[in-house]
Amino acid sequence: MAQGRGDLGQRMARAFNMLPPGPAVLIGGDIPGVRPQHIKRAFAALGGAEACFGPAEDGGFWLVGFRRRQPLPRHLFQAVRWSGPHALADSLQTMPGTRVALVNRLRDVDGQKDL
Repeated sequence: MAQGRGDLGQRMARAFNMLPPGPAVLIGGDIPGVRPQHIKRAFAALGGAEACFGPAEDGGFWLVGFRRRQPLPRHLFQAVRWSGPHALADSLQTMPGTRVALVNRLRDVDGQKDL
């Protein structure tokens, strides 16, 4: 599926909204340490939470998932400072009252020094 226009948050929200109802997770393509058990843990977390995030070591996140039994928060991912140390905290602030689980903290590759 094409990502379409917009910032990262708009593209992720659009992807979730295009999927059929039910649990779904999105992961970054720049996570060298991701393993099947990490994805399994995220889906398991959605059994008791409405959303889950896989924190990245730099303050962002490598995974986001939603149970999607109800519509996603209206202001999801708005005013998030992407690609920086505040991305996860900013994202969490866009979903007040949502039960969120955090899963494994992994390293992502944002630049040459991360390789």
